[in-house]
Amino acid sequence: MGRLVYLDNLRSFALLLGIVFHAAIVYAAEIKYAIQDTNRSDILSYFCYWIHSYRMPMFYMISGFFSALVLEKKGTKFYLEARFKRVLIPTIFGLIFLAPIQYYLTERLKTNTLELLPFLDYFFTKDHFQHSHIWFLVDLFCFSILYTLIPKSFFTLKFWAKIPKGLPRYLLLLAFCFLFVFFSHSQISKGESYYGIFKLTFIFQFSFFLIGVFSYHWKTILIQKDNNSKIKTLAIFVWAIVVYLLFKDMEIDDPLWIYFQYVNVWVRGFHIFLWVLSPFLWTSFLVFIFQILGNREGKLGSYLIEASLPIYLVHHPISLMYAFWIRDIEWGIWVKFSLHIMVVLGGSFFLYEFLIRKIKPLRILFGLKTT
Repeated sequence: MGRLVYLDNLRSFALLLGIVFHAAIVYAAEIKYAIQDTNRSDILSYFCYWIHSYRMPMFYMISGFFSALVLEKKGTKFYLEARFKRVLIPTIFGLIFLAPIQYYLTERLKTNTLELLPFLDYFFTKDHFQHSHIWFLVDLFCFSILYTLIPKSFFTLKFWAKIPKGLPRYLLLLAFCFLFVFFSHSQISKGESYYGIFKLTFIFQFSFFLIGVFSYHWKTILIQKDNNSKIKTLAIFVWAIVVYLLFKDMEIDDPLWIYFQYVNVWVRGFHIFLWVLSPFLWTSFLVFIFQILGNREGKLGSYLIEASLPIYLVHHPISLMYAFWIRDIEWGIWVKFSLHIMVVLGGSFFLYEFLIRKIKPLRILFGLKTT
């Protein structure tokens, strides 16, 4: 298997799309966020729900795929060392220096005279500590450790070879994901957390990490050989739109923080099925698109592949500080949103280009290679 450049680019796309998502959510209707503008848009609400419906599961699916690839080719020791350097160090750095910014700003909205040091003393306690946007790295590191504890022979059992390739395997992975999440949700709700890790979201995302591992061994979903099937891809796109629209309505009408025991089981089951199905469809569609448009190595692609994680880590505090500053200014919503994206992108790339990538200690803290 040669280098799958399109998957590297798709993973970068998933991270960088988060910059637009965190800008749009400030101005999106129907969505609660740390800092929001008084004027909000239904269009941006649809946009945010669309990104929310697939972005992070797709990211974890690709991470699981590359985890299986590295583990098979380099071994467990190399894999764990890389995860400690590329994931754990940025996680610790982000939790200490970047995550508190979100909660400090939200508290400043309530108490304008709040000082930073008393807040930090309050924040770094068991009852008040939270992960902000660093949650995805916390989960990813945990997934990596859990994955190494699963016998590798499990993913290569002869039993799996008996399952016909193509649609049957696709449906089996979809069914696994759905049942795993559904039965977990029967015991816990979306709002329950443990030291800042939201239990149901953790289980949901871990199921997609495992799907990525299976995708590597089965050569499915993330590796599509039928590149010329435009009709099939168009059908997937149409179904992805339909599922997304249904999912958006379900997210509003049947919030997952309501305990399983107090809802209609069939409605909740359908909601979770849509929650699981949407990433499968959008990932399949985007893999096809990136195989065509994003499968060549180039300077820009290589640059973004390396830059995507540091830029994602620093963009969120910049986005929130900008939202905090601009929230009361009487500009049009689309002017604010456009400027928001430009300021956050400009600030994030500036920090990466002139500080992070040039200073060795910062390269280490942000998970970049130093050689």
